[in-house]
Amino acid sequence: MNKTIAQTVEQIKSTVLLRNPDEAATKQGVVLKLLYLAGWNTFDISEVVPEYTVEYRRVDFALQPGTPNAAFIEVKRPGENLESHQQQLLEYCFQEGVKLAALTNGQTWWLYLPLRQGSWEQRRFLTIDLESQKPAVVEQRFMAYLSRERVLSGHAVTEAENLLQSRQRVEITNKTIIEAWNHIVETPDDLLVDLLTETTERICGFKTDPELVKQFLSRRVHALNRALDGNSAPLSDRKPNAPSANQTHRRGQGSPLPITLDPPNSADFLDALLRTKEAWIEESHSDGHKEVHPWHASRMQPSSSVKGNLRSRPRYRRGAWQQLGILSIHVTIERPPQDITP
Repeated sequence: MNKTIAQTVEQIKSTVLLRNPDEAATKQGVVLKLLYLAGWNTFDISEVVPEYTVEYRRVDFALQPGTPNAAFIEVKRPGENLESHQQQLLEYCFQEGVKLAALTNGQTWWLYLPLRQGSWEQRRFLTIDLESQKPAVVEQRFMAYLSRERVLSGHAVTEAENLLQSRQRVEITNKTIIEAWNHIVETPDDLLVDLLTETTERICGFKTDPELVKQFLSRRVHALNRALDGNSAPLSDRKPNAPSANQTHRRGQGSPLPITLDPPNSADFLDALLRTKEAWIEESHSDGHKEVHPWHASRMQPSSSVKGNLRSRPRYRRGAWQQLGILSIHVTIERPPQDITP
């Protein structure tokens, strides 16, 4: 083959499609030409069967019919709306058990996995458009899903299945992100509250009550829900001021680990820490003893949260510090007099 699909697409756009051909001319000047360049023997009517009969109706082209990897192509005239022809094509496929199909008006190609569950649109896994997509993209997609080699090997269907599943994963993830955000801001973790509290203090210079931060986050999630759902009921139907079951459970676990700093202002402490790159953590334990640990903070940044960083350490996470018998920690830039515990 001397010409590539990409080169031929340019020719089709500048000649065939501009003439607004009828359905027969579209089959001859677009569909068969592209199939030939994709490796199909369009002169062999047992391989590319025109007007293939399915009961009393006909599909425009059947590729390798009667085999497990057959494919159907239905052709309409240029400019014709394809929506109303989806059911017709997919019914052909149901009756023959065909796993791969294409519906085209010459310019636009809709590719389907007909035997999957869902609506017609959910079974459509890809669109090829000769006008709006770059010729190289058209060639890549055509060869991936409609070339003779890929269709007959079954790779076209396998890759299309993976593409649809990947798209479904993205849709599920997008919906779950909203639910995850609701959970985070309605039952905010200490790290999030500390980060927002300390950042607010650095900007305005005043200490912020953590409870105000939690109330702010709760208001934001309901505002976000209204925006995302078009002012419909939020994903979580709990009232803004009513504590959720998860919040009640979390409160039952006790307050976060008490942390004090020297210097006491978080912004001042961070400024000093960025210079020294090291601090000291003095732990007070329930049995009365104290432990001192070095804190190597070379990765701290001006935007970092001091308390948030500390609470992210494994021994200071919720549940862990209680098990270790830690009552509180006091963090200093200067080394305390106690012996360092490894």
